[in-house]
Amino acid sequence: MERIESAFDIDFIRGMTFGFVGEHGTWATDEARASMRALADEPFNWVTLAFAGLMEHPGHPAIDFGPPATVSDDEIAAMADLAHQLGLKVCLKPTVNCRDGTWRGEIAFGDARQPDLASWRAWFESYADIMAHYARLAARTGCEMFCVGCEMTTAEPHEAMWRDVIACVRSEYAGLVTYNCNHGREEHVRFWDAVDLISSSAYYPIDRWRERVPVLREVAEAHGKPLFFMEVGCPSRAGSGACPWDYRHPGAVDLDEQARFYEAMFSAMPDEPWFKGYMLWEWPWKLYPRDKAGEDRSYCIYGKPAEAVVWRAFAARA
Repeated sequence: MERIESAFDIDFIRGMTFGFVGEHGTWATDEARASMRALADEPFNWVTLAFAGLMEHPGHPAIDFGPPATVSDDEIAAMADLAHQLGLKVCLKPTVNCRDGTWRGEIAFGDARQPDLASWRAWFESYADIMAHYARLAARTGCEMFCVGCEMTTAEPHEAMWRDVIACVRSEYAGLVTYNCNHGREEHVRFWDAVDLISSSAYYPIDRWRERVPVLREVAEAHGKPLFFMEVGCPSRAGSGACPWDYRHPGAVDLDEQARFYEAMFSAMPDEPWFKGYMLWEWPWKLYPRDKAGEDRSYCIYGKPAEAVVWRAFAARA
């Protein structure tokens, strides 16, 4: 793994997220390897390997990682090795979901006025151990970046505990470290100084991009850190441009809606040193046939008009 002295020195990120949610066994298949090879034929220079451990519900402190809940270490290592062989840099991104369907940004012990600090500490201790384990795996497999958390909105106020998690990761891993906040949270996270890059899930509505850019610029410049989008994308369905974060949105297939979202985003984002690029959401481990793209309602751009939009934008930044 090449040692980067400053995150400002990395090439512009033209990335894609692969294989979420990372169920055990799904990456150790010919289908997953074929999907990764198809991803490498696109204009990407980075891939994020993303998978989610499980909590029973947002107030249950135990986190289930590893088989049978998630992909195994061997699956992760093999996919990281394949990505590297294909010329891609790799970000490892372990995160957490709740089995009852609650969003991870609503994990809570007690409430905002009276948090159950003992339960929060227990949860963070377990979380730090898990992140340290995957940081060791990222180091062993030469991953160029590690993401210590994703959209943990209700956990973010516990600043000291996050700093402990990040310190645990850095004790095991020498590469670039980021944290992935939710859209609209970029200016509220208080531990940006502890990571190398600021990142967010930038699921902004199609008509809000230009008003949001000055805020993102101010955040990056205030902290002296580059910013990139650890997640961003839009399903190919009618109405999703107004709520691109909503993977359950019921709209019918609309490939042009997805393309318009990408056009709006790329036209709004400036070519300035503080902005380091995109990790698009998402590319499945089991890729649909290209001739079936017109029937697909997911975030994947493969074979859709948005693919051409991404090609043009990324070719300009290669």
